[in-house]
Amino acid sequence: MLEEIKKIQGINHTEFDSMITIWINSAKLDLKSIGIVNALIDNNPDDLIKTAIITYVLSFIDVPNSEMYAQSYRLQKDKLRHISAYIDSNGI
Repeated sequence: MLEEIKKIQGINHTEFDSMITIWINSAKLDLKSIGIVNALIDNNPDDLIKTAIITYVLSFIDVPNSEMYAQSYRLQKDKLRHISAYIDSNGI
């Protein structure tokens, strides 16, 4: 996912890789905190989860559009938590 985000932002160096990786991990933890199934996040995430994670990261990287991305992430997260296939029925 790191390379996808770098491509979206036109980043062609490794200077920000560690920070982007931290944001990717933060997004994953945030999704897990609302009850999204860990395996869906960690093991080859589908397009809905990938889009949410990428949007979360873009809310930090793309400063001029950060509020737009943050709002989009909140909406995506809300949608995910209302789809039963994504929710961990055994609790968080």
